[in-house]
Amino acid sequence: MFRRKSGEDAAEHPLPQPETSARRAPAVQEKLDCALGALAELDEQVAEYALEAAERKPGAADKLAGHRAKIEAAKTAADELAAALRLAERLDRQTLAAGAAQMRAEQLAVFEKATASRIDSMSEVLALIGKASAVYARYVNASAEMAAALPTGTHLPAMHFEGYSGHFLGNGEALIGREAFRLASHGAKPPFAKLPSLSAGDNVAALRPGVEILREAHTAVLNSVKAQVERLDAAALDRATRTEAA
Repeated sequence: MFRRKSGEDAAEHPLPQPETSARRAPAVQEKLDCALGALAELDEQVAEYALEAAERKPGAADKLAGHRAKIEAAKTAADELAAALRLAERLDRQTLAAGAAQMRAEQLAVFEKATASRIDSMSEVLALIGKASAVYARYVNASAEMAAALPTGTHLPAMHFEGYSGHFLGNGEALIGREAFRLASHGAKPPFAKLPSLSAGDNVAALRPGVEILREAHTAVLNSVKAQVERLDAAALDRATRTEAA
C-alpha cells in the first residue's frame, strides 16, 4: 500500500545512519593468534628438550625446566587473551546494539515528524476540497441556469475548452485536471491532475492558465448567442414591419 519515497524526497530528508566506531575484538584476536602460534612452537620444541634431559645431557634438565616455564607463561597469556577476546566481542556487540538503537530512535523521530507533517498536509487538502466542493456546486447550478435560460430560437455553439479540455457545458473535470497538472509543474501532482488528450507535450510552461481558457470560451459562447438574438430580433422586426405595411 505504501511506497518508499523516491530519490528527490529521500535526498531532501536523509535518514540518520549509525555511527561507526572501531571494533575492539579484531585487535585482540590478532594478538591471540600470535600467542597461540608462539605456544604451538614451544610445544613442538618440548620433545627435543625432554629427549636431551632423558639422555642426561649436561644442562638439559635446566633447559627443560626453563622451557616448561615458557610454555606455562605462553598458555597463561593465551588464556588471558582468549578471555579478553570474549569480553571484547561482547562489548562490540553491545556497542553495535546501542548504535542500532540510537539509529532507530533517530529514524523514529524523523518518522514521527513526517507523520505529523503528512497529517497536516492532507488535512489542509481535505479542507480545501470542502471549500472547492461548495464553489463547484455554484458552477453546476450556474451551468444548469445557463442551459435553461438560453434564449428561445438560439442554440449553443459546439464548443470545447482549449486542447479538448472538456465540453463547454460539461462537468469541468478535464479543465480542472489540466489546471492541476499545470500548477503542480514538475513537483508532486494530485491524483486528478491530467493533461487533456490533445495537449502538445507536457511542457507546463507552455500551458495557458485555465481561467484564461474558461473566460475565452464563455466570451465566445456569449458573443455567439448575442449575435443570434440580434438576428432573431431583426428578423422578427422585419416581419412585423412588412405585415404592417401590407
